[in-house]
Order: sequence, then structure tokens, then C-alpha cells
Amino acid sequence: MAGQNDTFDFITGDRRERAILWHMMLSLVGGLLLGAFGEMLAHGPDPLVAAYDPYAYLALALAVGRTAAGFGWAVLAGVLAALGPVVPILAAAAFPSGYHPFHVGVDGAVPGVTLLALAVCALLAYATRRDGPRGDLAAALPAGVLMIEAVEAAQSGSWSVQIAAVLLLAAVLSLRRGAGAVRSALAGAVLATAHLFFVAGP
Repeated sequence: MAGQNDTFDFITGDRRERAILWHMMLSLVGGLLLGAFGEMLAHGPDPLVAAYDPYAYLALALAVGRTAAGFGWAVLAGVLAALGPVVPILAAAAFPSGYHPFHVGVDGAVPGVTLLALAVCALLAYATRRDGPRGDLAAALPAGVLMIEAVEAAQSGSWSVQIAAVLLLAAVLSLRRGAGAVRSALAGAVLATAHLFFVAGP
């Protein structure tokens, strides 16, 4: 009987490890595909480019963070998903000076703050799985940022950015259920209002 339990535990652990590896690989591949598609869009219409970057990457970070196996795995998945834009930059640097087929400057680089922001976004998405106020607050933080983005986009007339921000905001709030989504929306609105009135100014 003990041997059967050990075998079952081994199989369960092996399946979990494989699932984690697949999740990490899909996070990286997803980031690479989004980065490559983003480079193809770089010379496209400005409204489309503005709506794609960074909202497509934020959506991926939310997805991989929410489905991660644990706290640390959520952070790692977010970082892997953020590595997508790095590849075109490295590829462009491999060509002789003056020849850069990608829409990347000669000295272009992905700021470390971008990696940090997407890793935090993935971590918050994972934290939304928790019950109670902690899960509500985890959803409220990105919700508040997206509310700020939507309002500022509306003020500047960037309709594509406004639509992207609102759609991603709906996705963030959908990570909570029932009253939790309402509490997250209210807390996010408070954060957004505080920023717009006390930081950004009237």
C-alpha cells in the first residue's frame, strides 16, 4: 500500500513539474510572438500601435500570472513574457551598422522597468486568486492604473488607447467574482481619482 502511494505521489509530482515547464515555455513563446508581431506593426497606423503596446504585453502578463503554479512561478512567467521585445533588438544589433531591418533604434533597449512592471503585473494576477481583501487589492492596483490610462487617453483623444485600456480593465475585474469585482473596481476608482486630482493635477 505504501508503495502504491509513493508511486502516485511520484506521478503527481512529475505531472506538476511538466505542467510548470510547459507554462514557462508558453510564457516565453507568447512573449516572443507578441514581440515579433509588435515589430511588424511598428510602421503601421499610430492608433493601432498605441493600442497594441503595452496593452498586449500586459494582457499576456495577466494571463500567465493568473495561471501560474505559485508565487515565484508567476514572477518568472511575467519576466519570460516580457522578454519578447528583446529578441528583435538583439537581432538588429547583429547586423552591420546602418542596416537595421527591424523598427528598433541602433541604441534601442528594453528598459528594466518594463520587465519589472510586467513581472509585478503577473504577480498581482496570481494574487487575485486569493480570497478576501488581499485578492481584491491585487486586482484593484492594475484596475486603478488602467482607469487612469483610459481617462488620460480620453482627454488626449486617443480612442484606440482608451478602448484597449477599457477592455483590459474588464479583463482584470473579471479575475474577481461577484462582490469581489465590485470592491476591486471601487478601490481602483479611488486610486485613479487620487492620482488624477492630487498627482496629475486638475
